[in-house]
Amino acid sequence: MKIRDIPIILLTFVLAVIAYFATLAENADKVKVSADGAVIGEYSLDKDKTVDINGTNVLVIKDGKAFMQEADCPDKLCIKQGTIDANGGSIICLPNKVVVESKSGADAVSR
Repeated sequence: MKIRDIPIILLTFVLAVIAYFATLAENADKVKVSADGAVIGEYSLDKDKTVDINGTNVLVIKDGKAFMQEADCPDKLCIKQGTIDANGGSIICLPNKVVVESKSGADAVSR
């Protein structure tokens, strides 16, 4: 290694660190909502919100957690599944083909 290689190595290291933190910020804790195989949207767990999913289900995001508040399916198992948060989890409504998945920034970076 020559002395002129040191600035290139340092620059590469700095760019790698910047890319890491940019990816981490971009992929903050979210839930991804899909219906019938199509992504409806991704919603931050940091902002309280109520999401109507194709008129069949209602997802509530509150205090960093997400839960299914309403569903027009006969068994209502998706409501009974409880909450999911940044630590992972999913809520699935088979009759309505709705899937809600937790996605955290740490998961996205580690993959």
